[in-house]
Amino acid sequence: MASIESAVIRVVVGVSDQLSSRLTDAVELPRVSNAATEGLLSDLGRADVEALDGYLSSPDFAAVVAQKRIGNLAGKSAKDQLREGLRLSGLSDHLVVRVTDLVHDVMVAACDEATMLYDDTSDRISRSDLYTAAGQNGALLKRLKSLARVHAFAARMRDQVIALHSRIRMPHVGVSRSVRYDQLYVQPTLTSARLRLGAPGERVLVQGDPGAGKSTLAAKFAHDVAVSGQVPFLVVLREFAESFDEGGRDLLHYLEKLCQAPYNVKPPRDGVEYLLRTGRGVVILDGLDELVQVELRQRVVSLVEGFAHLYPLVPLLVTARKIGYEDAPLSTDLFTSGSIEEFDSGQVATYVTRWFELDEATSPVERERLIASFLEDSASIPELRGNPLLLTLLCAMYSSDRYLPRNLAQVYERCALMMFEQWDSKRGIALPLKFHGRLRGAVQHLAWTMFNAAESGKPLPRTRIVNVLASYLDAKLDDHDESVAMAEEFLAYCTGRAWILTDVGAEVYGFTHRTFLEYFAAEHLVRTHRTAAELWAVLRPNIQQWDVVGQIALQLYDRNVEDGVDELLMEALEDDGLTFAARALHYVQPSNRTTRAIVTAAVDASASLPVEMRLHGPTGVDSPLLDCLGHHQIITERLDTLLHRNEFGAALLLDSLPGLDELVDRHRTRLVGLWKDCPWPLYTTCWFGVAERPSLASRTDLDARLTDQLASELTSLPTPWDLPGTPVPVTPDNALRAMLALPYFETTAQERGDLVVPGPEFPAAVREFLERWARGEISVLAEDRLPPPPRPAPR
Repeated sequence: MASIESAVIRVVVGVSDQLSSRLTDAVELPRVSNAATEGLLSDLGRADVEALDGYLSSPDFAAVVAQKRIGNLAGKSAKDQLREGLRLSGLSDHLVVRVTDLVHDVMVAACDEATMLYDDTSDRISRSDLYTAAGQNGALLKRLKSLARVHAFAARMRDQVIALHSRIRMPHVGVSRSVRYDQLYVQPTLTSARLRLGAPGERVLVQGDPGAGKSTLAAKFAHDVAVSGQVPFLVVLREFAESFDEGGRDLLHYLEKLCQAPYNVKPPRDGVEYLLRTGRGVVILDGLDELVQVELRQRVVSLVEGFAHLYPLVPLLVTARKIGYEDAPLSTDLFTSGSIEEFDSGQVATYVTRWFELDEATSPVERERLIASFLEDSASIPELRGNPLLLTLLCAMYSSDRYLPRNLAQVYERCALMMFEQWDSKRGIALPLKFHGRLRGAVQHLAWTMFNAAESGKPLPRTRIVNVLASYLDAKLDDHDESVAMAEEFLAYCTGRAWILTDVGAEVYGFTHRTFLEYFAAEHLVRTHRTAAELWAVLRPNIQQWDVVGQIALQLYDRNVEDGVDELLMEALEDDGLTFAARALHYVQPSNRTTRAIVTAAVDASASLPVEMRLHGPTGVDSPLLDCLGHHQIITERLDTLLHRNEFGAALLLDSLPGLDELVDRHRTRLVGLWKDCPWPLYTTCWFGVAERPSLASRTDLDARLTDQLASELTSLPTPWDLPGTPVPVTPDNALRAMLALPYFETTAQERGDLVVPGPEFPAAVREFLERWARGEISVLAEDRLPPPPRPAPR
């Protein structure tokens, strides 16, 4: 070790790089040793130098640095952890106090220097949580006599995680096969560039559509964390659903159970807690959406949030589907949110190339031709091939028979039939039975039963699967023994094959991916509910959680019934199903009449939302309209109608949606009147969807004619002005903002004087109004004392 300063600074810089961005390209902290640290090093024997160096290089010390960098924790709480950490590292007892004081002082100085060189750290970590956790960390370290068993446990856990998650399974190609990540995996793009997965205290929610690769991302992240030297705890939430429902246990309990199954490692007492408290543990919670019952999901969310407060420096990654998430969301005060984007054309090409290169049944020349033709043929279905799961299925279908489906229902149906009927027959294996008729109906019945279970989709024991299948077949065959025999034969065929249904453990069977469960559940739903009214009556109460089932049911119903898509969408539209109907426009093509009805209803829903509801944050009311943005002409025509009715909500939408400049010009005078009569958008940020719409006072892109006209209108507005809350400061650099600045200046300034100087380019009425206000003749916060000036003539 060259010096204590250099060792400490290396850690401070490393932790700071994890926590926030550098303000300069190069970060240099002073590394000059002082007499005290040099004297200490000269007094240490070789064993003590190695112990000190080992501690300063450990996650334990990095955790103390993180507490200082994030919450400015120092003094007793930091020294307690440093002292116990140095003791456990093997430093001689008589040196512990002296070394603790010196390391503490060097760390504090280095962290204070780093504060000037880095952006602010996350504000999602509470200082009070950090302070409490620091005290508990010190108490835990003091309780431990040795770390040998803990370090051995951590090493075994890392090895097991790497062994179990070192490969990616090639899904649904008829055989169970997995390959190294570098042979197939394509790194997904996350929407938020601010996500720092694995950084101290970084809590990240990653959302994605079904098949977007959330579980693969979680497994790959667990593997990479283990390789880096930390210990990941990958919890597949659905596997603990029953225990979560019982309650009475903290998240630490489940992490300790996880070590034993599936990793076969028994943690020592306090072992898991030590890893969490000393920066060595990372927690990954996969599939929050697969806890289908909202009440259960809310319970788990509370469990996770409580854990985040108790262990504020533990990195957390949670995955969930987008649809239905808002029914039980994680706190935005604790979690940063991002989502997995669809594959772009480059990612598609990379994945397709890797997939076909793994197909050993074709020659290299044939593979190149297949890759080129697949990319060309699939260019017309970007919404399907942009999803990693669907892209895999499409590759498998194309490799088999050069066929590409055109919608979601066709993808799943074709995949199921292809793998059941073709893969083994190509290898000369006789098929024991055909997947159609009664057997297909039985699988649909099984899927519906598993989908609607309390623990939706949870794999079932073989005997239970046989009973469900046989109970359906009994009504068709009138022979229970034959029903059981067919069910047994079917399960025997599924065993060992990566078909839609397969063995996932000893005598336990489940669907290979939830989307296959949802597809066959949707088939059952459509087959047993013959009219649009019956079908929507079942879908409506659960449509937020049943998004994929709803999509597929709509496509299947349209295939089975003439104009079925129009019937079902109109049924939904008339019965609280606007969100579903609008989202459906992404994957079905209803008639022009139905499309117009949906888009019109979406515009009306957003326009009718009271403006007060847009002041306090995102609202889901705009979701249908956001899904309809591709139908620009219908939106334009409906907004035109609403503006002719002087609907203020339409004016807000006009200012929030893209490509409506022509409509703005057409209704300029009407818009001025609407904005004048409603002061909220003049001063206050409003929300459209999940995006903030800046106030008119803060915008610099407004047309000068529009701002001048609105400023002129404000001169004739009766006083006092009806303002939303406390007046806010506004820079008076154009006619409109000069008028809007008056209330703030009236409440804060003793003398009006030259606070607002009207420019020569201001309209005459505005200049006169501002001059009178400056002389004290007019107040915008009190009743008129003088009659207002004449209304300006229209331009």
